[in-house]
Formats: sequence, C-alpha cells, structure tokens
Amino acid sequence: MGLLQRALDEAGLCTLSITQNMEITAIIMPSRALYVGHPFGLTFGDVGDGETQRRVLDAMLDAAATMTHRGIRDSGFEWDRDDLRYRQLRKQGC
Repeated sequence: MGLLQRALDEAGLCTLSITQNMEITAIIMPSRALYVGHPFGLTFGDVGDGETQRRVLDAMLDAAATMTHRGIRDSGFEWDRDDLRYRQLRKQGC
C-alpha cells in the first residue's frame, strides 16, 4: 500500500494509511500514516464499540487534515482488553 499511496500523493491526492505495525510501516514509509495499537481485524475497535470506532475515525480525519510532512503519527490507541494483539504479533492465533 505504501508504494501506491506515494504514487497517489505524487498525483496530487492526499492519502493516509492506518497501520497496526509501526516497525513495518517505518520500513515501507508511506507519505502519512496513523498508528493504532489494536489487534488485526479490529483496527477501529471492538465489535459494537461505537465510541472507540468514532474516536479512531476522528483521529484519522484529524491526521489527514493536519499532517503536512511524511511520517507516522501515534494515535495513542492501545488494546488493553486481552492479549489478542500480543498473540497475533507472535503468530499464536486466537
């Protein structure tokens, strides 16, 4: 996605990636990215958690409107409900 994102930016379109893996995103280095520390598949929050989903959406829109330079912004969202994210990152499944 990072390569496609850069091509779209060069064509004059403002783009923003949402990432859940800061290390890989730093290697790919898209033009703008927002880091969300949630499990894969739950980027915007848990199923039925409209409040968190809205807050992540607001953070994404804010980043799209205010990030003027290439980089990764940490949204401050971290998953603390269980160890699902930890297990996913270690490929230990659900």
